[in-house]
Amino acid sequence: MDTADLVAAYNGGWVAGVADLGDGTKPTYPDVAADGNTPGTVAWMDGWTDGQADALGDDNRDGVVDEDESGWDCHTMGNRLCGADVPPECKGAREALRLCVTVASRTAYGWDLPDGGRVDSPDGRAQIRDLEVRPGTPEFTAALEALDAEYREHQPRG
Repeated sequence: MDTADLVAAYNGGWVAGVADLGDGTKPTYPDVAADGNTPGTVAWMDGWTDGQADALGDDNRDGVVDEDESGWDCHTMGNRLCGADVPPECKGAREALRLCVTVASRTAYGWDLPDGGRVDSPDGRAQIRDLEVRPGTPEFTAALEALDAEYREHQPRG
């Protein structure tokens, strides 16, 4: 095959791949019966893959639009938390990110004990920094849940 034929095959695959996206959220697979070793078929398949990846915003072409790829929309995908909304203490929190952001946003509070003593808790970001467990671990999630439960029990009432 000459270069023009390969370019035409690639472009044909690209157009077909984009047209076959279906719901537009995940790549599809072509229903093609051809010799996968011929240069024209390889070019067409490469076009299909690249066309779908471009349309989806799958920059690394792995079939999944990951966070920070051009197709990622932090307002509608994943945990729906966007850059500036996530404090540095929550970096790596993964599944517990929403709870981490909630805890981090809380102001300092305190409560009186029945014996007349007082307990004062720092703001949420300081509480998270003081944890002895790493974000992204089950222990981190459990610690956040404990901080959240304590706050809910003793939160300042207006």
